[in-house]
Amino acid sequence: MPLQLNIPKTWKFALLGGLLAFPFTAFEAWQSPENIMLEMVLVGSALAGYFVKRHGGNSTATGVRAALVGGLPSLWVLGELLLTIPTISNPLWFGVVSVAMVLVLGVVLMGIVAVFGGLAGRFGGWLAERRGHGGSANALSSP
Repeated sequence: MPLQLNIPKTWKFALLGGLLAFPFTAFEAWQSPENIMLEMVLVGSALAGYFVKRHGGNSTATGVRAALVGGLPSLWVLGELLLTIPTISNPLWFGVVSVAMVLVLGVVLMGIVAVFGGLAGRFGGWLAERRGHGGSANALSSP
C-alpha cells in the first residue's frame, strides 16, 4: 500500500519553491558567507505564490514559508560566529552577550527573509491573477 501524506497545498508549494532555492542559497553561503544574495529565495517564493494561487491558496503565506525553507542555509554563517566567540579572550558576560546578539541576528535575518518572501509570494499570486488563474473561477462562473 503506498504511503499517502495529506500535506496542505500551502506547504506543498512552499516546499517546492523553498527546495528549489535551497541548493543555490547553500552554494552562496559556502562560497562567500559574508556576501549572501538571496535572489533564488525570492524566485522560489514567487513561483510558490504563483502555483498556489492557481489552486486557490494564499500566496503570501506560501511565499513566507518558501522563503524560510530556502533561506535556511543563510544561518550557517551564524554557526561560524558562535564558534568564534569562545576564542576571543573577554570576560564571561561579554561572551554571553555575544551569543545573545548572534541569536537575535539570526531571528532578524530570518524575519527579513520571511518579509521579502511574503512580498515575492504575493507578487507571484498577483501574476497568477493577471494570467486569469485566481483560483476562484468556479465561484464566479456559477449561474
